[in-house]
Amino acid sequence: MANSVTKANPYRTFAVPDVILLATDLDSDIGYLLPHAIAQARVSGASLILGHVVPPAEMISLDARAVSSADAWEIEREANRTLDDIAIKIRKDGVACEVVVRRGAPTEIIPELVKTTGANRLILGTHGRRHLKRLVLGSVANRILHKVDIPVCTIGPHVTSISYGEPKKILHPTSLGEGDEQSARTALEIAQYYRAEITLLHVLVRDVHREYESDRVEQWTRADLERLIPEEASLWITSTIQVEVGTVVEQILNVAGTMHADLLVLGTGSDTSFWPLNDDNTAYEIIAQATCPVLTLRRPLPTAGAEVERENVAHLWAG
Repeated sequence: MANSVTKANPYRTFAVPDVILLATDLDSDIGYLLPHAIAQARVSGASLILGHVVPPAEMISLDARAVSSADAWEIEREANRTLDDIAIKIRKDGVACEVVVRRGAPTEIIPELVKTTGANRLILGTHGRRHLKRLVLGSVANRILHKVDIPVCTIGPHVTSISYGEPKKILHPTSLGEGDEQSARTALEIAQYYRAEITLLHVLVRDVHREYESDRVEQWTRADLERLIPEEASLWITSTIQVEVGTVVEQILNVAGTMHADLLVLGTGSDTSFWPLNDDNTAYEIIAQATCPVLTLRRPLPTAGAEVERENVAHLWAG
């Protein structure tokens, strides 16, 4: 369980989980998700929970054939057997691991598992079975992300490196909207814990850049980014601010590739300017195309109250 420092500092809880839930479809995603999950659990000292949801018949059958109750039970038993075998190997490697299999709609069961298991990180793949290819991303994923209050780590089809669970170069794009202070604080906390370099990025859309005096707009934007980084942060981490002009998705992916980022921390929320989960596909496109894992933070993040928040300022950079 989390220690007293972690409990007093919700940002450290988000940055360094002690219980990780891996939601797998057990078909095509377990092979590429598992190394990431094990690496993250090992480096953070977390226990790992392997979770699988047996979806309703209408999500399983392409040709609308019914799945009998007996078939559903057999699918569930087979999922338990498969995951139990995997869990035994993981435990032999020194990582605490448990298995949970449920039947139902993933949009309901996965958030429920987050609560019942006490997980403070959820790992999802971005592609799976052919007939469930939009199970994780798209409208279903949007609903899952809106229902969980913990960071969600997504591993897309273009992710090739694992970084052994210890990111060394982190990119945190920010829309400079409501809640960005919290997501930036979490990103900085992650950078501190892993001794990683971090870049805070804002993308100015071309229309705004053309409409106003470009040099002054960029100067104001840099000042806003600098305000997200506490002065004492320079004692513990190497941070950089960067302002680009163009299409949000394109620029974020370009910067991530140029700096060889091995973790992208993305704050999302329905009230943000650039990447709400409901109103556009920006977050989806970033997650689906990223060449590194994306840690998505729902904004605003839960906090432990104003008093704890004031204490966090004193402890945040004290290790």
